[in-house]
Amino acid sequence: MIRMKRTRDARVILGVVLAILCVGLAAYPAASQPGAVNDSLPSPCKYPAGLATDGERFFVADWREGTVFEIDPTDGAVVSTRKAPTLKPKGLTYGDGKLYVCDDHTGGVFAWDFDSGIVETTFQAPGSRAAGLAWSKDGLFILEKKSRKVYKVLPEDGTILANFPVPDRYCECMTHDGKYLWIANRIKDEIYMVDPETGMVIGILDAPGPYAAGVAWADGHLWNIDFQHRKLYQLVVDAAKPYRLSDTRVARVEYYWALNNYGPGNVTDVVLNIAIPEELPNQVLLSDLDFSTAPVKITKDQWEQPCAVFDLGSVEAGSKKELTYSVNAKVSAIRYLIVPEKTGTLKDIPRDIRKQYLSDGSRYRLSSPYIQETVKKVVGDEKNPYWIARKIYNFVIGELHYEMIGGWDVPEVVLKRGSGSCSEYTFSFVSLCRAAGLPARYQGSVVVRGDDASVDEAFHRWAQIYLPNYGWVPVDANRGDKESPVDQAKGIGQLADRFLITTQSGGGSDYLAWSYNSFARYKMDGYCKIEEDNFGFWEPLGDEELRSVSTKP
Repeated sequence: MIRMKRTRDARVILGVVLAILCVGLAAYPAASQPGAVNDSLPSPCKYPAGLATDGERFFVADWREGTVFEIDPTDGAVVSTRKAPTLKPKGLTYGDGKLYVCDDHTGGVFAWDFDSGIVETTFQAPGSRAAGLAWSKDGLFILEKKSRKVYKVLPEDGTILANFPVPDRYCECMTHDGKYLWIANRIKDEIYMVDPETGMVIGILDAPGPYAAGVAWADGHLWNIDFQHRKLYQLVVDAAKPYRLSDTRVARVEYYWALNNYGPGNVTDVVLNIAIPEELPNQVLLSDLDFSTAPVKITKDQWEQPCAVFDLGSVEAGSKKELTYSVNAKVSAIRYLIVPEKTGTLKDIPRDIRKQYLSDGSRYRLSSPYIQETVKKVVGDEKNPYWIARKIYNFVIGELHYEMIGGWDVPEVVLKRGSGSCSEYTFSFVSLCRAAGLPARYQGSVVVRGDDASVDEAFHRWAQIYLPNYGWVPVDANRGDKESPVDQAKGIGQLADRFLITTQSGGGSDYLAWSYNSFARYKMDGYCKIEEDNFGFWEPLGDEELRSVSTKP
């Protein structure tokens, strides 16, 4: 075996491995990550079912006792209590000097002066299962469970102004931060950042407890009261890091390539180029790459992708040439929380990135009249980088359905046909983004398929976009091609812990062409029936193997 040398401090590697062992292979959030718990307070009651704030105090409803508690936000101490204006208070929100209370058994909504105990107005929600409330200057939002819709109504009488489907059927509570709605899912333990005009899910946070019963927004923080833990959590939204890592997997990954020549002629001048995985925010390499054959050279292509080059000579009829490498890696799920207003403008993107990742390519065809016309229709006069990407993303998932039919056709053909592979989704998205002036590229990977120990024969590719203040953000239109608003959102800014990322490329590469993982060039002396094999093997590392991870140069 030939080992490719890598420079690394052995003590750092050992520390990483031991840390992994100590936490049971889990990645815990740091305070600098979105969704991290910054503070917590005790619940004032046993059955919390709603949360609101007027900026100076919190209000918590107890649905069983029909009571609302006023608590001090500094220590959670109960300041006062009042019987709610309904028997089953569920949702709370505060606005225009009133505490709004809803009942998910009757559908009643009450505008209440908490200090005096006087109900100033009441009306019926657009359904009997009114579970969540959120006040905004433009109207009152009501989450109604029976119809599974969020209604925007006039707060004085409940006149419906607009509505959209809930992000998920198990959503029950919400709040408004002045720009976006935050809607909690008690079964999936997630909290969604939602566009109040369209219902589009923009971001996702993990709820800190197993049963999110109420949410409120105060002083730039999201607060969540949990029914099971009976705690009130302050969550970080504007974090130092724009992403969170979780669900860490430690494994040995082997990549196998072979060229089988069934003859009758000979294959000659075989040159194999293999993409070398690098360290990324969600990917740590715990060992050197072990190659079964020594590379001729290690180099980089024009996109700065490291590649190992192998001269494999000839493959006679009835024989094969094969090559493998293996690496120990720690891969984590990554989830960005992107606030559209913080993505700046296209002009804020560094000039060198714009120059390199707005260029055309044979599989992009940016100058195609169809691509140009499509971009104008889809993007319009939008200037915000996030919304440019989101409009293109919505268009691509609306036009395509997944179908692996062989080959990687150009975006115009793929979009007109209405179907494509993961690579064709990616090329189409990248092409439209570049035509709109938003830098985009792609990543390729070896994938865990189901079990921890698995074989990958298909691999996977997705796009990345460059957003000011966030950097390169993953976008997987293939993954996001779902009906649910939540599942659609999971294609933007998220990757699972299932990928060893081998390739980052802007397009046609001197070594990898338009492929990823590997690419071979060869000639044929006469007719040859040739078959190339590519496989990825995943094998979880046990405790002993973790302890014995080689750190020698």
